[in-house]
Amino acid sequence: MTVWKDLVIKYQVKGKQGHDARLVAAMITHEISHILTFNVEDFTRFSEIVAVSPQTI
Repeated sequence: MTVWKDLVIKYQVKGKQGHDARLVAAMITHEISHILTFNVEDFTRFSEIVAVSPQTI
């Protein structure tokens, strides 16, 4: 929960974007660096991970 809270404060996350921050926090905790998503824009604020679109693969 501390990682999530740190992300929320660092990136000033509000509302539904908190769900994205929770996913990123889990990724950081489990040392996962990339996420495959149709919504790359939702993750661009998080410098700790790399968001990849299926169209680019």
